[in-house]
Amino acid sequence: MTRKDKKWYRLDNAGKIFPPTSNRRDPKVFRFACELYEEIDEKVLQEALDKTLEEYPLFLSSLKKGLFWYYLESSNIYPKVTKEENIICDKMDTELLFRVSYYRKRINLEVYHALTDGTGTLYFLRSLVVNYLIIKYKIKKPILVDTTSVYEKEMDSFEKYYKNSKKIKIPRNSRAYNLSGNKYSEDRLKVIEGIVSTKEVIKLAKKFNTTVTVYLSSVLIKSIGSTMSIKDKRRPVVVTIPVNLRKYFKSNTARNFFNTITVKYKFNDNNDNLEDIIKNISDQFKSNLTKEQLDSQMNSLAVLENVFIIRLVPVFIKDLVLKYFHERSRKEQTIALSNIGIVEIPEELQSYIKLFDVFASTDSMQICMCSYLDNMMLSFTSHFTNTEIQKNFFKELVNNNIEVTINTNIVEDNSYEEVL
Repeated sequence: MTRKDKKWYRLDNAGKIFPPTSNRRDPKVFRFACELYEEIDEKVLQEALDKTLEEYPLFLSSLKKGLFWYYLESSNIYPKVTKEENIICDKMDTELLFRVSYYRKRINLEVYHALTDGTGTLYFLRSLVVNYLIIKYKIKKPILVDTTSVYEKEMDSFEKYYKNSKKIKIPRNSRAYNLSGNKYSEDRLKVIEGIVSTKEVIKLAKKFNTTVTVYLSSVLIKSIGSTMSIKDKRRPVVVTIPVNLRKYFKSNTARNFFNTITVKYKFNDNNDNLEDIIKNISDQFKSNLTKEQLDSQMNSLAVLENVFIIRLVPVFIKDLVLKYFHERSRKEQTIALSNIGIVEIPEELQSYIKLFDVFASTDSMQICMCSYLDNMMLSFTSHFTNTEIQKNFFKELVNNNIEVTINTNIVEDNSYEEVL
């Protein structure tokens, strides 16, 4: 393919923040995994990957740096499936923005966030797994997992829903409580996964008259509060939560299409009760998660891409500005929580699959979650050697009669082991 023949895409509005803010500690990479009941066949997985890339040509892209913006360009490099050897969520080569590996019964998909978000990655992994199972088990019956056209998958939905606005709203929030402590050497990530019953967690959330995301956000806040000193409690605990905009604006794009909301809670001497936290966080979710609020926020951020004079600013200056605002925003948040939601697989294939999992790189600590049938995965990633927050979080669930199975990686050699 000559350069003239290559297809290129502007980075979407959300994707622009990632190239200038990626670094060794947080390369802005996330990992989705699917665990089957049988060992992975590498040859079949490669065949399934080839098939899936026909459905998602966007993934065959390189990241390029232009004079005014970064952009994606179709790549000549074709991905090969490998046995897992890399450090978890390691830095991504910009010549290919994803990688597929396997380990025993697990298929791993790691993606650079500039290419797509969690939902777009899940779309790709779901197709990859379905194609693998169809080829592996010679399933003849037609199984449709995705009817979205390539055009829809490659659409920039930020651009589609942008409404011209002359106002640029860059809110300034107060400084949050920031996590600190000793960290692992070489910027390695500690992963702690908790497997719980989806039905039992839903039942527990209903007991508190709230949603699963609000309940788990509140448990997370309480878990952090339990580790804070009186001095620390002068600042609020702030949780950043990505929101899938496809639920509010009609879109099937496989590119980034998300926004973020923040919820905060300030502890005092007598408000560490979980019920109080849930009520407070629930009210904040209701006020933040409206189409009008998300629409306003989305358009405020998109102004940077649509004002002509800003378009003419060289990319190295834009990088400096985006780095500044990124560093400022880091001081205004404590932790990130991402709920990918329910992973849906055609009924004919469900018996082959045990679970899905997701976690992300971070420069501090993050929790990601998703559920498949009755297996909900709650996965922490962190650079800190101290694991009190994670222990408090899972202990709260156990105290409410939720059975938890814990898996973790051995940071030194990057392998997994079941610890409980």
